[in-house]
Amino acid sequence: MSDQGPAGGDVLSMLEGQTMSSYGNNNSNNNNNNSTNNNTNGGSESIFKTSSHPVALFFHLFFRTAAIVLYIIPFLHKNNYVISFVVITMLLAFDFWTVKNISGRLLVGLRWWNEINEDGTNSWLFESKDNRVVNKTDSRVFWGALYIAPLVWLLFALMSLLSLSFKWLLVDIVALSFNIANLIGYYKCEKDAKQKLGGFLGNNSMVQSMIGSVISNKVGSVFGRN
Repeated sequence: MSDQGPAGGDVLSMLEGQTMSSYGNNNSNNNNNNSTNNNTNGGSESIFKTSSHPVALFFHLFFRTAAIVLYIIPFLHKNNYVISFVVITMLLAFDFWTVKNISGRLLVGLRWWNEINEDGTNSWLFESKDNRVVNKTDSRVFWGALYIAPLVWLLFALMSLLSLSFKWLLVDIVALSFNIANLIGYYKCEKDAKQKLGGFLGNNSMVQSMIGSVISNKVGSVFGRN
């Protein structure tokens, strides 16, 4: 009994040490996995977390993405061209209205519309917020989606043309019409807003220079009298 006691104690201490080390490694692995999951979740939610208007940002992407997904999944519209055409056109119309009237105004502070004059000509009208401050995430996603969507539909149109699928080419033309109209409208609206800002800054600089010259003349006349 006296010979086995120390040996048994050494074995127990070794087992306890291995158990504690394995427990520590498991804890560190769990912590690493949790941090990785947190980073992954944070990366996937970062766009909407950093957005000033996450709901508007979501619907800015939703309708156009749904239209593209429905178009590229063949089994959804196989032998149901009329239904697919109607659903895709409705999604494109919802997207056009949402981008033109809601997401553009909220995400980048811009809005455009077109009016027909009495002589039959069209007039482009633009509106921009005063002292416009745009969130970087909102601006990047807004303009990125605005430019990418027409390119995607243009690619679809070329594929339909090469495959002589003229009925789907009609869908592509409708989609391009909606997307290009918003793209041109907001491009002109952004350009108009920059011109107004440049004119405003130019007028302010002229006023400041005039005020500065008046003040300098007054100061010079005062010291000249002395």
